[in-house]
Amino acid sequence: MTPEIGRIPYLNTEPFFGDDEVRADSSVASPREMLSLAVRREVDIAPLPVVAEFDYPGRFAPIGNFGIASFGPARSVILKSRVKVEKLAGCEIGIIDDTATSVRLLRVLLNHWNGTKSQSRFGSIGAGNDAVLLIGDEALRNVRPSDEYPVVVDLADEWKKATGLPFVFARWYAANEVSEADRAKVAGYFDRNLTSNLSDPSAVHRRRTDPGPSLEQTGSYIRNFVYRLGDAELEGLRRFRELDSELERKVSAA
Repeated sequence: MTPEIGRIPYLNTEPFFGDDEVRADSSVASPREMLSLAVRREVDIAPLPVVAEFDYPGRFAPIGNFGIASFGPARSVILKSRVKVEKLAGCEIGIIDDTATSVRLLRVLLNHWNGTKSQSRFGSIGAGNDAVLLIGDEALRNVRPSDEYPVVVDLADEWKKATGLPFVFARWYAANEVSEADRAKVAGYFDRNLTSNLSDPSAVHRRRTDPGPSLEQTGSYIRNFVYRLGDAELEGLRRFRELDSELERKVSAA
């Protein structure tokens, strides 16, 4: 049986794909929705939020060293706020529906900025938000400060400032039932496309149907990420898991 492959419709996921049937036939979903599909076994191989590894231990196996990480600004995981981050304790923060990992990163950073004494309130994006968390292409379209939200914070950059480490947003995982042969075949496909698309991003740029970034901007953006995770990225992931777990224990004990 051919594995069902998932695809997140964000610009930073496109370098893994070619203009081919694999991409055309993939199951498209947001990060949070993709995790739900993977848990229900409706996709076999997918770029999952790294919290999948925290919340479902032993359920998924990494595909090689492939993932999406940033050492410094990611430019597409941003918090837009009416006030400085040090004053967000107790504020109302609207969260984009797509996120699974970024909201957990925000919680860790809020604890770093403000501690757990006065918890911020999380809800849907709407009127009355003191800040909003945006990710993916929606963040790219709204990255500039505005009259409503004059403060813009890149969460990956804040993570680097706090820890000195890269942040890993997603990894490619396979369900444990997927054969080693199929995993290796998909890993080879990703490896070839990454080499080609990062060398020449024109194919990735042509896929964008909306009036988005220029070819030069597309190339600059996708090359900003690390797609083959190394020791530094895995240490960043280990540290995030540690802090996420520590925060959960603090909140549960409060």
